[in-house]
Amino acid sequence: MELQQLKYFKTVAEIGKISEAAETLFVSAPALSTSISRLEKELGMQLFDRTNNRILLNDQGEILLKYANQIFASLEEAKQELHKSLLKQNPQISLVSVNTAMWVNLITAFMSEFPQYTLSWSALSLPNLMQNGMSPHHSFLLAYACDIPPAYADKLSGIFLFQTRTMVAVHKDHPLAKEETISIPMLAKEKLLMPAPGYPLHARLEQLFSHYELPFPTEICYSFLTRQKMVSENVGISFISSCVTQAIPAPDNRYIPLEDPFGPWNAYLYWRKEHPLSESEAVLKDFCESFYRDLHKV
Repeated sequence: MELQQLKYFKTVAEIGKISEAAETLFVSAPALSTSISRLEKELGMQLFDRTNNRILLNDQGEILLKYANQIFASLEEAKQELHKSLLKQNPQISLVSVNTAMWVNLITAFMSEFPQYTLSWSALSLPNLMQNGMSPHHSFLLAYACDIPPAYADKLSGIFLFQTRTMVAVHKDHPLAKEETISIPMLAKEKLLMPAPGYPLHARLEQLFSHYELPFPTEICYSFLTRQKMVSENVGISFISSCVTQAIPAPDNRYIPLEDPFGPWNAYLYWRKEHPLSESEAVLKDFCESFYRDLHKV
């Protein structure tokens, strides 16, 4: 069993379609399908239940995915620790976040104001966070409160940063662009461009579709940039967190609040209660708090 096989397996498991997983991995669909088949042959068992349109994990696949997530999380921690060993001349701060796009402005501003600090920043998938929590090798976690596992929440301290909510992204010429708010049932006949699994927005949308007892559309999942581009060309409707509506300029797109009975999302900066903050970590904590406080005053 090779790491590449596990990477391919993990991607297919999270996306659920060979063709879209192959696009994400920049390989051909036949090559990806062959790799998965070889892995199953090597293990002597099927890992997926296959249908006409999707490929779904079975019980054995769920077990392997759990350990694959742990392996890749450990590899990421190893890279971070190796990176730290090369940069000991500067104070070290290690930051991990579930959604990267929404934190870009914060990270850029901090590194610009405090160049004397070495800030390492990595991404963590939502399933990995729910399963394993925050790694002890990271100083901070940026995440929504609703994404923190209840059993793990008591181990963390945190400060509130801001609230965000789900928006519907539509082209300016789409009839829904004139609405003040949009509900999930209003989108029943629209072509929906869904975010990829493993991110908070995808999980919130699953919750909302379930609330309205409507089937969750899983056939068309795209990256953030692809969805923004497709909406700007008026080929579909998508969703976006209100905190990242300015991340990628799209002058032809309109963002309409989605009616959400579960309320807004609260974003926090977390750290482990058992971990006393170093001087540099305290600087980042104070910077995050003031950054969003000042941003909301504008």
